[in-house]
Amino acid sequence: MHERKIGASMDSLNNLNNDKAAIVKKVHIETWGCQMNVADSEKMLSLLQQRNYELTLNVDEADLVLLNTCHIREKARHKVLSRLGVLNQLKNKKPELKIAVSGCVAQADGKKLIELAPQIDILIGPGKIDQIGHFIDATPHNGVPQVALGFDRHSEEQNSTSTDDIGKFIAPTVSGKKEVTRFVNVIQGCNNFCTFCVVPFTRGREVSKEKSQILNEVRGLVDQGVREITLLGQNVNSYGLDFIKTEIVPQDGGPFVELLKAVSEVQGLERIRFTTSNPHDFTRPLANLFASNKKMGRYIHLPVQSGNDHILERMKRKVTVSEYLGRINWLKEAVPDIAISTDLIVGFPGETEEEFEDTLKLISEVEYSFVYAFKYSARKGTAAARFSNHLSEEIMEARLKRLNDIQNAITLKQNQAEIGQVRDVLFFYENSKIPGMYVGRSEHYRTVRVKSERNLVGLTLPVIITASNKIAMEGILN
Repeated sequence: MHERKIGASMDSLNNLNNDKAAIVKKVHIETWGCQMNVADSEKMLSLLQQRNYELTLNVDEADLVLLNTCHIREKARHKVLSRLGVLNQLKNKKPELKIAVSGCVAQADGKKLIELAPQIDILIGPGKIDQIGHFIDATPHNGVPQVALGFDRHSEEQNSTSTDDIGKFIAPTVSGKKEVTRFVNVIQGCNNFCTFCVVPFTRGREVSKEKSQILNEVRGLVDQGVREITLLGQNVNSYGLDFIKTEIVPQDGGPFVELLKAVSEVQGLERIRFTTSNPHDFTRPLANLFASNKKMGRYIHLPVQSGNDHILERMKRKVTVSEYLGRINWLKEAVPDIAISTDLIVGFPGETEEEFEDTLKLISEVEYSFVYAFKYSARKGTAAARFSNHLSEEIMEARLKRLNDIQNAITLKQNQAEIGQVRDVLFFYENSKIPGMYVGRSEHYRTVRVKSERNLVGLTLPVIITASNKIAMEGILN
């Protein structure tokens, strides 16, 4: 095992004998899936660090390997099992190695996963990640894996930690590097039960984090040099509704709008992003906030999934195409040049050619900056998996290509229209393969590359756009 001695230096280690040194072990974390999984991995790394684990990017050095998994696509379990097979070979050489599986595959497949991969030592669902430290402390009983699945209305850590203590241990990055942009989870779970989506089954019902805790996390991250925060939730519009005992967003935008205003007041924070919004409860006050609050930038992700009302009804999206376009109009009235992206599902069960054409029409009408488009993937336990008339892989593949061809042309046109414009760019990192090439994003969330002899990381600077393609733009400092 890779161990060394250090002195206990954190308040959380005071329960250790003062005249004993703490043993440091190494954890290797692999994160798959969405931004929320990244934030969950960072949270677990923070909890493990309080138990004297340090991050390693080399799996061969690890005393603990943590797989934080995603269940959004087909064959997710197969991907996890394949990786576990490789890790089992490592465990055979190094029997003291612990293997932990967390995330949505852990929750969805549960004990079945352990039957297929008995090398798992710890299995934790997304609703129980606060317990990983306790599992690490515990001694396994006769080789039986430790399992924590299901959901709590509010985490034990949140209920037992004082406001002064919350945020004291700021989550580190799973990359091991200092980052200029970070994620903060504000609400877990979803109450919408779209027929294609497994999230309510893998992440439970909506549970909001206390505003004071969020603000302390944001302040702590900004103190570490973070300049952009993305607030995360399966449906961030619902933030705080569980506190006021309603599932209907108030006409003033409710707790989420108030949270955004409070976060924007944090000194040193330059930009706020959020994802993901469900259009059915997206409000005009939220749209207007983009006009009144410069830190919000000029970009939003507003998933629609389909451009046809019949398909939206079968998806249980609770919004019509006309209502969705109304939300788009609110945003464009607030910020005429706002950049908008969306999610689209191609080949939903029973989707006709005419219904698919409606989605193409919507793309052309809205003119998204970019889209995240996917072929429909049946998820066990969802209503849509039981629908008839599932489309063939060939039809879905052809439709996806047609959609992407149309969107790529729109994206290229918009990026080329940026040439000659001056944009404020927040720089995130230096390209490791091209020294002196710094990469950032504009207010419109477009990627911008600039060559410079000075370090631009963490700075927001005006840039003249000089060239562009479908992926990114290039510029010079103004």
